[in-house]
Amino acid sequence: MDSLWFAEATKNSVMGMAAKELAWDQTPLGRPSTWHPALRQAVQLCFSTTFPVMIAWGPEYTMIYNDGYRDMLGTDKRLNAMGRPSKEVWAEIWDYVGGLFEEVEQTGRSVGEVDQLLVMNRSGFDEETHFTFSYSPITDETGAVLGILNITSETTASVVDRRRLKTIDQLHATMTEHRSSITGLSAAVLDVLRDSDDIARAELHLAEGGDLVLAGATDLVHSELVDAEVVRRAWTSRLPVSLSPTLVAPLSRADEQAAHGVLVLKGSVRRPYDAAQRAFLMLVASTVSAALGAATDLRREIDLLNAYAELAAREAERTRESSVALQHSLLTSPPEPDHLHIVVRYHPASDDLEIGGDWYDSFLTDDGSTVLVIGDVTGHDHHAAAAMGQIRGIIRSIAYDRGEVPSQVLMRSDNAIHGLNLGQTATASAIVARIEQDRADLRSRVRTIRWSNAGHPPPVILRADGSVEVLRRQNDLILGIIPDHQRHDFTIALADNDTLIFYTDGLIERRNRTMTASVEALVRTLENRQDDDLDELCDHVLTTLVPGRADDDIAIVAVRAYPQDEPRPPEAGPNENLPPELDDGDVGTTSV
Repeated sequence: MDSLWFAEATKNSVMGMAAKELAWDQTPLGRPSTWHPALRQAVQLCFSTTFPVMIAWGPEYTMIYNDGYRDMLGTDKRLNAMGRPSKEVWAEIWDYVGGLFEEVEQTGRSVGEVDQLLVMNRSGFDEETHFTFSYSPITDETGAVLGILNITSETTASVVDRRRLKTIDQLHATMTEHRSSITGLSAAVLDVLRDSDDIARAELHLAEGGDLVLAGATDLVHSELVDAEVVRRAWTSRLPVSLSPTLVAPLSRADEQAAHGVLVLKGSVRRPYDAAQRAFLMLVASTVSAALGAATDLRREIDLLNAYAELAAREAERTRESSVALQHSLLTSPPEPDHLHIVVRYHPASDDLEIGGDWYDSFLTDDGSTVLVIGDVTGHDHHAAAAMGQIRGIIRSIAYDRGEVPSQVLMRSDNAIHGLNLGQTATASAIVARIEQDRADLRSRVRTIRWSNAGHPPPVILRADGSVEVLRRQNDLILGIIPDHQRHDFTIALADNDTLIFYTDGLIERRNRTMTASVEALVRTLENRQDDDLDELCDHVLTTLVPGRADDDIAIVAVRAYPQDEPRPPEAGPNENLPPELDDGDVGTTSV
């Protein structure tokens, strides 16, 4: 049991309770009852204040922090930073932070910064952040530095807001100087936006002769930010189009019948595409629109902007909910081919705002073949869910009626993705597999698995003797990158009572663990589980590898082959077809 001082110190805060529940004896600090008096005093201070405080103790700079500091850890790091070495938690900024820690430890003096820029990955992307902080030594009675007290405040919002307001002020000043010339005004606007850290790229389209003409851009890249049809739609409808992280905004006044043009703005990828960024981009567009329209009430535009941002946020939530419903409607039940038992599992990420692109599929083709598909669309939002539905439908349609090998199915799917212009979000890793059986296979009591892998984690086979084989073969390029990309097929024998398993990376990938180690963990989980029925096996894999919260979507497809000269086991469903007779006729290749 933890000592009374620790229970008292941690009882009044969320992170205090989390610290109390942590198995400290499994950390470098050991049990709280053994902690140095200086550490105890620092911990009592940490959990007694609402100001953000973090303690980095010992050679590993093991972290202890309060509720205020937790909010600065983002969506990813806050889940497991307590009791971990600072170098692991802040690996991407350790070159900077670690140097300051060493300076405090060596000199015994405090160091600090104001509005320090740090590019950290705390919520799934490289994010621009700013902090005002002080690192102070925690010493023993001899003056030896035992740890570091970090008192900090995140100033990102204020720094970014000041910078964005400066951009708006520069636009006002510059456009005032060039009101007499549309050409000069356009060039001045692009000059300001080119220098803004909050605008990754901008295009200005102006109405001319009944059409839209590109007046200029902030760089020399010839590719368009968005499709020309989207720009035209914003112009003719006079309604903005939000395509994260890009805003397509018409330049018009409420009392005019037509827009002066369209401003396409891509926000900084190092800031989240949230209501604040959308509001800033809309404010830029309205400022330019006011100058082009000659006298727009800017205050009224800002009020309208705030109302639009709230409406856009609600619409985004409705879109996410629709995407979830679409995703689940696509996860259909597997078929029941004779003497094959197929079981599927799908577990969405625990965070209900994370809409993923994982999918599975299994179906019987026009010629009676059994086809298995597993895939993972790049991204975790409603765009990924929509792309998943499109790519799944393409693969299913192509594989259904031609009897082509998996590599050809994937190559034709590549071509369809590009030919239909599905966009940059339509990229995915995937495996397509076909279960075959010719006369020799039938006599040998095996099936042939023929598969092609587009950048997906390797499938595994749980053999009937309890051993596990990882099917590491050449991985081809993921789908949606290059049309007509040459792909490869591989084959392997699946004997009676063998089990083939496909899965998405959410099942095995973990932070700070290599893919090889992740696959090995799956192998250990499957070894000697050959006697489990297929549903029990899938449930065992899930509960063992993902015992708590899932950080990513998980999809599994498992198929087990049963002897064809015996009745189909009850758990596999009813017999649908009898196996072909072993006569002397030339029956060629059959599909199962």
